[in-house]
Amino acid sequence: MIRFINPFIDYGFKKLFATEGNKDILISFLNAVIEDPGDPVVDLTYKNVEQIGEFNGSRRSYFDVYCETSKGRQFIVEMQNTWKPFFKDRTLYYAAQAIRDQGATEDADFQPQGEEEKESWNYRLKEVYLIAVMNFNFPKKEYGPEEYYHKVMLTDLRDHHVFYDKLTLIYLEMPKVGKASLDMGRPLDRWLQALYGLWAGNDCPAELDEPVFQKLYKQAEYARLNSDQQLTYIRSRKYCLDTYNEIKGGRILGRMEGREEGRKERTMEIARRMKGLGIDKETILKSVEITEEEFENL
Repeated sequence: MIRFINPFIDYGFKKLFATEGNKDILISFLNAVIEDPGDPVVDLTYKNVEQIGEFNGSRRSYFDVYCETSKGRQFIVEMQNTWKPFFKDRTLYYAAQAIRDQGATEDADFQPQGEEEKESWNYRLKEVYLIAVMNFNFPKKEYGPEEYYHKVMLTDLRDHHVFYDKLTLIYLEMPKVGKASLDMGRPLDRWLQALYGLWAGNDCPAELDEPVFQKLYKQAEYARLNSDQQLTYIRSRKYCLDTYNEIKGGRILGRMEGREEGRKERTMEIARRMKGLGIDKETILKSVEITEEEFENL
């Protein structure tokens, strides 16, 4: 029986973060992630992305959550369930689209002045943040086993100062959260614990006693969805499950190279993801090479 909608499934993520009634949840999450108490997000508006999509060969960007604050800061929040080729390129492309669209909007403000045109826009850009919530890890060579939060900006390679501070890419490696030593006094770690708990189907931890987390878990209750919403969620969940079922025949494991230790670690990671998505024990044991004891210890 489904208790909570999975925040790492497309519909679940959008239901919790991209609806007007849950705007306070998104604001709390953004403030925890950007870690800028001196300039917190206090309000935001969702930008219209209904017409934007990567369908039928379109190269326009589709954003899971796209919003703008009253100060003009733009936030793109992407939930990515599986590794895809050129993942970094993909996130940078999304961020660049938000930057480029600022100019496209201002182009309409050109005002003729006699025989000349006066350009009203001076190329001053608004801040753009892209936050990628990853249900997978970067390759080992990229970061250490306990590094789950990565904040990337344009820097000078010589002295490492921030050269440009209006483009920020933040990556959250969620599979590492379960093994990390979280600091529950840190808002970000509290949020990651909340999301990880929902993914695992657990009750809201007692230490997460803030109203925003109580609301998050309440909004995530599957029983609160109407019949149409439940059907949409099940379809979204099935699509996610089908993606993971592609590991049958060794297509994912077959891509693993290197030491046996690395292959085993990847196998266990896949099994954990499948279990979190609600796949039954028998299917997992048939799909990946783990023992019943290893399954119980996931």
